[in-house]
Amino acid sequence: MVNRLIWSALLTLPFCANASDSLLKAQVESLPIHVQKVETCGAWTQADRAGYYRVVVVDVHEGAGSEIYVQWIAQPTHERRSELVRTLAFPELNDDHSQYAIQEMRCKKVGSGIEIAIKAQYEHDTVDKTHAIRVLVKAAGTYAISGTARSGKRR
Repeated sequence: MVNRLIWSALLTLPFCANASDSLLKAQVESLPIHVQKVETCGAWTQADRAGYYRVVVVDVHEGAGSEIYVQWIAQPTHERRSELVRTLAFPELNDDHSQYAIQEMRCKKVGSGIEIAIKAQYEHDTVDKTHAIRVLVKAAGTYAISGTARSGKRR
């Protein structure tokens, strides 16, 4: 009798595990194929709101290049749901006519902002070269880029 109870309990374990890890499976499956990487990186605060930074890398033209974005995601509170507050694009890197193919991306918190370290190849290089690009993003949404094949702008 005890063996039968234990066996019955063991048979139900895989079903419980499958159910619990599938809560957002449909949402994950609906992510566009060209989303290469999503990484959270550091926290931000602003007046009565707080949240975290999310860095998103997407492939363009079937992997011929990449684009990168930083998003401010607000944490949920009793009054508000979690929400996307802002998305920052980088025209210096996300230029369709002067494209980078991001091979590696790391992000870390620096002060009240974040620093993104990128290794990428530039489509107009005449030799096989990997560029070490650094993007410093401040909480206010300003940023500085260094290490690009073209001169980086400050915003």
